[in-house]
Amino acid sequence: MTDANERVLRLQAALDGELDAAGMLAFERACAEDSALAAEFARLKEMDEALRRAAPVEPAPARLRARVAAMAQPPRRATRFFTAPPRALAATLLLGVLIGYGGALLRPEAPREEDRALVSAFTRTQIGGQSVDIASSDRHTVKPWLAERAPLAVAALDLSSAGFPLAGGRVEVLDGKIVPTLVYRRREHRIAVTELALKGGEEKVRLSSLDGYHLAHWSDSDRAYVAVTDLPEAELADFVALFRKAAAGEREEAKPPGH
Repeated sequence: MTDANERVLRLQAALDGELDAAGMLAFERACAEDSALAAEFARLKEMDEALRRAAPVEPAPARLRARVAAMAQPPRRATRFFTAPPRALAATLLLGVLIGYGGALLRPEAPREEDRALVSAFTRTQIGGQSVDIASSDRHTVKPWLAERAPLAVAALDLSSAGFPLAGGRVEVLDGKIVPTLVYRRREHRIAVTELALKGGEEKVRLSSLDGYHLAHWSDSDRAYVAVTDLPEAELADFVALFRKAAAGEREEAKPPGH
């Protein structure tokens, strides 16, 4: 295999999320050292996202469903070659056609644009090697720095005793609004927690995956959160549980006496 072919295969594997955590980290280091590789990956990723937006999943048309149902009707004259009951035959034919046509019906819901933007930001900072704008493990340094730049009251929590030390923070722009992002470390991995304005009531943790990364969504009484990481999903769930518990404790401490 030539170097060019190997390069193309590696780009495709990274784009499709087929690399494991170690392979993705090696690819990101290669992108950091090779600007042409990083540019090609960014171009392919943009094309992939454009194709996904341009080809939405559509359900099977009613006319096709009617034709399938008509085809599944029992024949007028019975033959000795058909032994299956007509109702079972109809169900089998309908199921087979719908599986063939409607594999798209079983696909997961399309990712939110907000999620795509946050995953793109996480990828960009990983490749560039600069995951924070303010590098500090001191929450009393990170919190005021973000508070000066983002309108939300950021909750910079100290989770170092649980194995998730604070690495710092940065700001992101979503829909033209500046939002704060906390960055935590777990071994050589990073977890980016972006705080958003609360849109509804308190939400249970919802886990998902996008482009090889894991995401967690949840909200409390004050704000909503989206966490992005290349950690395994189980470790992300552990982190979210610790974060929510620490945030709840901080809110209780902040309540005035008697409340």
